[in-house]
Amino acid sequence: MPTRIDTVSFTGRSGRRYEFRLYVWATRFKPIPAVYVVTERSVEPNTSPTYRPVFVGSTSDMSRIFDGHPHQDCFDLYYANTIAVLQEADAAARARIEEDLAGALAPPCNSGAEI
Repeated sequence: MPTRIDTVSFTGRSGRRYEFRLYVWATRFKPIPAVYVVTERSVEPNTSPTYRPVFVGSTSDMSRIFDGHPHQDCFDLYYANTIAVLQEADAAARARIEEDLAGALAPPCNSGAEI
C-alpha cells in the first residue's frame, strides 16, 4: 500500500471509533478491499489538519474505485483532496462499517451504494 500522509478517526452512529490511514488524492491503490472516506483536508497555520467527510463508501478493490467514480462531480464541488482507507476483507463487515459511518457523518455526496 502507498505511503500514508496521516491517520484519522471517524466515529459511527453506533459510537464505535474507526481508525483510517489517510492518502493524497492521486494515490494509486493496490486491489485491496476497504471502507473509504473521501475527505476535504484543510490546514490552518499553527494547527493540525482537519478532515471533512465528503463521501463514505466501500469496495472490494481500491485499485479501481476512482476510475470514473459516479460521485466525482460532487467530490470536486466539495474540494475533496484526500482519501481515508480502512482495509476490511469481509464484505458484510464493510457494509456495516459504511452504514455506521454514513449515518453518523452524513457526508454530502453519499448515496449509500457500494461501488
